[in-house]
Parts: sequence; structure tokens; C-alpha cells
Amino acid sequence: MTRTAWHWFAALVTSFMLMLPPAVQAQVTGVPHADLYAKVRVAGFTTPVEIRQSGAKTRVDLTAGGVLQSYIADREKGVLISLTATGQNRIALVFPLDRADGVIPLPLDLAVLVRQATLKVVGASLVGGRSCRLIEFSNYLNQSGMICASAENIILQMTKKGSRDPLFEVLDLSMERQDPKWFRTPPGYQVAVVPAIGGASASGEGGKIEQPQPPGASVKPPPAR
Repeated sequence: MTRTAWHWFAALVTSFMLMLPPAVQAQVTGVPHADLYAKVRVAGFTTPVEIRQSGAKTRVDLTAGGVLQSYIADREKGVLISLTATGQNRIALVFPLDRADGVIPLPLDLAVLVRQATLKVVGASLVGGRSCRLIEFSNYLNQSGMICASAENIILQMTKKGSRDPLFEVLDLSMERQDPKWFRTPPGYQVAVVPAIGGASASGEGGKIEQPQPPGASVKPPPAR
């Protein structure tokens, strides 16, 4: 993948409001954090990225450089789990994550942009046979461009200003309940917990740092010296 595309995607993964005019705000309805599965073509990736969402949990599965990587953001638990599988090696790194909503790996939920950017409806279009509203956005991670959002307020396509090719485009979308197993550390992974950095806890509050616990996995204490 290109360096520019990777930097954009990495910023979305690692960085987890402007008010809208009433006319636009009224069109951004529906329940945030809907259960869904989406297969997404992302600029710079040779294979589609798979995204699963349920409540305050999001999972992203991607292949880069022949390595399968998964990211599970669980805001209920306050953890971000990075899963890497190379050959027989299975590693799960668990990071603290602010429980408040914020930037997510790929902004499929229009409610994310409502909180983060300035939006303006400019027309209508079709993406993969699905009708959607064309909406200009600005001030999202210092970027501007165009999105197309479905009637369920799912962003089907995002294009940065000045680019002809979409940053991402939804190839397949299923608005069905997701199995909880997708948002847990699978068996067979070696788990390593990474403490908070800079004296802040996973919730963003000061004070004593608590080690985040990955959902569905236990972490053994270090051996006594």
C-alpha cells in the first residue's frame, strides 16, 4: 500500500464538534453503533478490509504485507486489542482506550462525522446499487472531501478532496446482529497488556493506572522475584 494511504489509515486507528446546521442534523438519525458487517475496499490495500460492529465494539480485520492483523476496540471495557498472526505465532497486545466515543478505524457510522466534522448535503448518488446522500465534509482529521451515506446512515464511500479515487468504498454490507465471539481475544493468542502512557488511565482521568483486561482472556501476573 502507498505511504500516504497507510499514514491516513494509521491515524484513524491510533487517534481514537462542530455543530451541524439544523437542516443537515435532522437527516442524521438512526441508532449509532448499529450491528453490522461490511467488506470495504480501502485505498492502498490489495485485499478488502472486513469490519464488524456491535454496540460500542468494533473489529477491523486486514491483511498488509501478507500478515493478518485485527483491531478490536471495546469501549465498554476500555481496551484496544491488536491481534497479529504470523505463521504459528499469535500475539494479542492490549492497550488502554478511552471509553468515550471518538475517531474509529474507518468511519462507517455517519454519527461519527456528525460529532467530528462539518457536513453539508449536496445531492444523491448510488454506491454498489445502494442509494445514498452525497455529503461534503470538512475538518475531519484536518481533511475535507465527499461521502455518500445510506438511509441507515452508513457511509458507503469516502473520497478526500482533490482525489478521484475513494479512500474507501463498501463492497458488501449486512445489517445483522454480530456474534460476540468476534470481539473477544481468540484462544491460542499470547496476551501482553500495555500500560497507559503519560500518567493517564484508560478512561482519560488522572490518578492510578489500572491495567486494562482484554475481554475473554486472562492475564497471568509476572513471576515473583
